[in-house]
Amino acid sequence: MQKILLIIAVSFSCLTACSRLDIAYNWADTFIASKVDDYFDISSKQSKALKKSLQQDFEKMKTAVLPDWINNAKKLERDIAQNTLNENKISSVFSLVIRNVEHFTSYFTDTAVNFISSTDPQQLAYFSKAFHEKNDEDLKKFRDTKTYQREYKEKYYKYFNMFLGSLTDSQKSLIEKHIQESPFPLELKIKNKEWVFQKFIKECKTPESMKAFVRDFYAHPEAYNDPAYQAAFKAYQKDLQNLVVKILLSLNSEQKKELLQNLQEKVAQLEKIRRRS
Repeated sequence: MQKILLIIAVSFSCLTACSRLDIAYNWADTFIASKVDDYFDISSKQSKALKKSLQQDFEKMKTAVLPDWINNAKKLERDIAQNTLNENKISSVFSLVIRNVEHFTSYFTDTAVNFISSTDPQQLAYFSKAFHEKNDEDLKKFRDTKTYQREYKEKYYKYFNMFLGSLTDSQKSLIEKHIQESPFPLELKIKNKEWVFQKFIKECKTPESMKAFVRDFYAHPEAYNDPAYQAAFKAYQKDLQNLVVKILLSLNSEQKKELLQNLQEKVAQLEKIRRRS
């Protein structure tokens, strides 16, 4: 089930990074269902039930998570406009986002349990085959060093450019230094997915044990991680936070204007999502 959790996590990341959050939110259930289909070859009945359940999950998240996001985005706006931004304030916002991402999976627990309960042996076999094929693809991509490093670097610049516009030479140097010294532990992540998958296979011998595993996994995903990956990922998060702090404390006037405009747009889009009935 690690792969299904990752599908939702990727979808959530796409939602928060998308230029139009309201549009991404409206299509999130369809996007997730299509990705689940890639791994389970689900029926139209399962797809319909999955999307309906996901919509309910997003409604719960909307109530629980969006108010904090909106309030903190507005605080960040004020600090940038008043030149009162500092390391503690940036770290606080970063930590809030990380906590939300780490715990948001709990909102999808019932959906995951109900979905896995609806699968048959053929679909579980399909999942095993698709899982290993995708993991092998990821590992080959990682070992294609030049391609991986290029795409990895492009992602960093894409997200910083999206919010700040053009970067200064010193900011680019900070990013390059971070990429070289604190790369994302992708190989460990790929191995960790196999680690979790083997736990799933070992512990899920009956329908009831499978449901129990999925329920606990979605409530406490970190508890199922390989300790080596968990330690590496936490170290990466800390280094990424330091990079974000350094970049945001080095903004010039044009970048501040760009960031303010982007934050205002994101807040307006989040407000629109929150008001949607």
